[in-house]
Amino acid sequence: MILEALAYAENGWPIFPCRSDKTPYTSHGVLDATTDLKQIEAWWAQWPKANIALDVGGAEMMVFDLDPGHSMKELEENVGPIPETGLTSKTPRGGEHLYFSIGDGETVKMSASQIAPNVDVRSFNSYVLLPPSQTADGGYEWTGRDSPAFRSDEMLRVCNSAKEKSKDRDTWLIEPDLPENTASAIEWLKTKAKIAVKGQGGDAMTYATAAHMKSFGMSQALAFDLMWEHWCPRCSPPWPVDMVENLQQKIVNAYQYNTSPPGNVTPAYQLAKTASLFKPVATLDDQGNAHQWTAGRFRVVDPVAMDEIKPPAWIIDDLLPEKAYAMMFGDRGTFKTFLALDMALSIASGGFALPETALWKDKIANPGPVLFAVGEGRGNIKKRVQAWENIHNAGETVHDFRLADPVPLVSEDINPFLDVVYAACPRKEGYQLVVLDTVGRAMQGTNENAQEHASNFTKMVQTIQYELNAAVLALHHSGHGDKDRSRGSSVFGADVDTEIRLNRIANENKVTITMTKQKDAPEWDRKEHVKLCETSISSEMRTLVAVKANENKFPKCDKHHPTKDDQEELMITINEVVIEYLTTNKTLALSQNALANAIAPDERIQIGSSQLRQKYLNNMREDMSQPATRYYNNRSKKWQYVED
Repeated sequence: MILEALAYAENGWPIFPCRSDKTPYTSHGVLDATTDLKQIEAWWAQWPKANIALDVGGAEMMVFDLDPGHSMKELEENVGPIPETGLTSKTPRGGEHLYFSIGDGETVKMSASQIAPNVDVRSFNSYVLLPPSQTADGGYEWTGRDSPAFRSDEMLRVCNSAKEKSKDRDTWLIEPDLPENTASAIEWLKTKAKIAVKGQGGDAMTYATAAHMKSFGMSQALAFDLMWEHWCPRCSPPWPVDMVENLQQKIVNAYQYNTSPPGNVTPAYQLAKTASLFKPVATLDDQGNAHQWTAGRFRVVDPVAMDEIKPPAWIIDDLLPEKAYAMMFGDRGTFKTFLALDMALSIASGGFALPETALWKDKIANPGPVLFAVGEGRGNIKKRVQAWENIHNAGETVHDFRLADPVPLVSEDINPFLDVVYAACPRKEGYQLVVLDTVGRAMQGTNENAQEHASNFTKMVQTIQYELNAAVLALHHSGHGDKDRSRGSSVFGADVDTEIRLNRIANENKVTITMTKQKDAPEWDRKEHVKLCETSISSEMRTLVAVKANENKFPKCDKHHPTKDDQEELMITINEVVIEYLTTNKTLALSQNALANAIAPDERIQIGSSQLRQKYLNNMREDMSQPATRYYNNRSKKWQYVED
């Protein structure tokens, strides 16, 4: 197995070890994939029988994972003709892997049964097992070992537009082809719909236009008639008669794989949807008995169902429940964004290797992708994330973190926001957490004190929870007259599941966290204390990072502002570099400034030339116990090599 693993790596394929049940041996799974032969040898020395997993996207490929029961005919109807590829393998359960190469820097989104039933897509941040890997069902075998074919444009488009289907995507809550909806669809096709231009993504635009006909509540037959009459003549070039069947197929695909419910942009649908939410639904057991009834956000259970009520599942133990609506509020200057970023990055990083300095060390119960939506200050967020990664993630990028801007407004259509953030989500299941920074930004143009407008914010949060399968953490300010509650209508505090208050300790970068509400679990009988410590990303750029209040120093990754122990270690390193440099350049006589500039680029030092000159070389020059001091000439004020 190790010989095969090394051979794949030498071919430029990043790999990592997996168990027989396909789960990774390494802490971060596909993110640990590498072509480093020494690392691979170490892994297989530790796990000699480990299966070989390929980081498909890292190898600049995509894979169609064809499970038993798939239909190649249906797949090609959806993604167009599939190039015949020379790289294929057989899976243990009788399926097949088809490998295709992709362009340099291209990203193909992973999905499961979204482009066709029993067909999964593997590429970005996803993996497949390579022969001769073995599972309980048998082994993987190569059926073709030639070069992979290059993906088609339609394959790329369809795979990247694939999205988890709405639970209501095939449910017609309204009658199709209502007169008012037909009139709206015609007006849109005539005036607002973008046209298809040959050679410039025309197929994708046709698919999108057909999908919007479904959103207008048009039947497939009427969608064809309306597009052929009002849209196709506007395209460049206009559609010829011999393309009728092509248009019909595009409409069939759009209605089959579009992710939104029929009629979802129409007023009639909104009324029907609201009515359906409050229609009582009984949940039946295997014997046909009802023990739970729900209508909208209300539910009723009998004693049998009461016994099945489970305690909340946590994202962060004892703080943030899964799929909850949480709010964190505090005055200006209470570091709300810093604290929310700390939570978000801890969750997105997996929490596997958080150091002792981390606030949520050993408390990340269910990690997953996180979306952070900001109203302003993307540049500031970037440096804060980088600083957090340096301190709490050993300088490694947190790959499951996504930054979005601006924050969606309660007064606008939220569907474009949902579509783009879902497309960017690294997992088809959705996000574990969505952070909205801040409530005030989302409420622009409305009145925070009005119950109706505050309720609209709650509705927006509920939509995000439902569509993205996520918990939502909203950041808000304290009330103007009452610092113990959030600003604006009492609806904010009443609607949340979890409420957290931040208070800053006067004249210090320290904050107390108080839980003021926890709907399905006991509230804290304590407070958490957080310290915001200053760190640096470079010699010129500084920011704050949240750590436990009892931690007074950072790990050694903060090279620009080392601790006392780090300074001593760094001085030893600088001595070595100075001696090495002057021994190699025996004819040079350098000023302190020139020496600092000469050795500062050495990767062992990692501090700027100014700090090196003013602090470390000065101390070295004055401290006769330092080994390199003998190379400093007090008369000439120069550093130069001298014989021992």
